[in-house]
Amino acid sequence: MNFIWDIALRAEGQGITEREMFFRQAKEYSPFSEQAFSCLNEKEISGSEVELNLLFRFAPVFQEILREDAGDCPEFSKYLVDAALHMILYTDLRQGLTRRDIYVRRVMAELEDGTFWRDASEDFKLIPREKRNRLATLVLGQMETGSSLMGFRRGVVVLFPNAILYQVRADKKKLLLYLKENETEKYKRMLRFVQDMFLPVSYSLRIFWKYHFGIIGVDEAMKMDEIAIY
Repeated sequence: MNFIWDIALRAEGQGITEREMFFRQAKEYSPFSEQAFSCLNEKEISGSEVELNLLFRFAPVFQEILREDAGDCPEFSKYLVDAALHMILYTDLRQGLTRRDIYVRRVMAELEDGTFWRDASEDFKLIPREKRNRLATLVLGQMETGSSLMGFRRGVVVLFPNAILYQVRADKKKLLLYLKENETEKYKRMLRFVQDMFLPVSYSLRIFWKYHFGIIGVDEAMKMDEIAIY
């Protein structure tokens, strides 16, 4: 975690938004690094104020502003530096983004604030952020091609990588979903988001938590006290 964009992404993962962050020039820093944490290999942000070595990449921009005799308004200079760094961060974060990446970010933001679907917003925000991005990508794909069983399966696997989805042979519209996790309110709400968002309307779903239903001839599914009733 060295550059300002890397720090901002790590902070976002900790729940600190870019707007909450305040950037300033560090008093003590290494000339070979942009970050100025006390630990070179720091992996977490300790607060919303972040100290940087602005001369590492941006000396032509900041060296005059940072001079001790640069002016009579040190407070103004402090906030000017912060404002400029937020503009630089905005550019940094968008380098290399494709048009599709921008669309995905927009879908994710609208899912979070309820613009896309108000009732699903709180469920969506329970999902870890890195998984939200993958689900937003699936949502964009569904907007382009329509709902499908494959899209639902992919959404479930994003949340629960070890999930097993069965399709009843006698009725293809009936699905059985086995999840190894314990049934908790948080997991139920996360799964509800995926089910409501991706499962085609004509399909029905039955969910088995922790214990698999019995399958004759499959030893792993026929353990005593570990069989769900189907």
